[in-house]
Amino acid sequence: MIVRRYWRIAVFAPIVGFLIAACVAIVMTDAGSGETQFRFWFVIRSMSNYGVIGLIIGAVALLGGLSTVAIVDRQLTKSRRVRTTAAAFGAMGGVLLLAIVLAIVLTMLDDGLYAGITIAFGLAFGAAASVVAAVMVLYADRHNR
Repeated sequence: MIVRRYWRIAVFAPIVGFLIAACVAIVMTDAGSGETQFRFWFVIRSMSNYGVIGLIIGAVALLGGLSTVAIVDRQLTKSRRVRTTAAAFGAMGGVLLLAIVLAIVLTMLDDGLYAGITIAFGLAFGAAASVVAAVMVLYADRHNR
């Protein structure tokens, strides 16, 4: 039942993560270059690098959100608000869990200086992922009605 209702999210969440991160790369590359000329290949490479990170974050948010919805509302009998809230918290939790694991790995590799900033970026990316997850679940529930 969950797969039938949310298959669109499973297809589009990593793509949306890639596109959002690629747009962030365009803004950061253009604003941070300090030049009036736009370096095309540098921007393309930056978009692909950021896009892959966004794809990974989108996939982790997808797993966190859908698993939380499956735990909270297994038969999809509760209200739409409960499923949307569960998906938002699950996406945030999944991205934060990824950031914490990366911070632990960085600390174990004697690069603990970046552990705090990794968790801070995890909070920021998790907040964005929770908003996108809530919108996607809300849209899927409305479309399924």
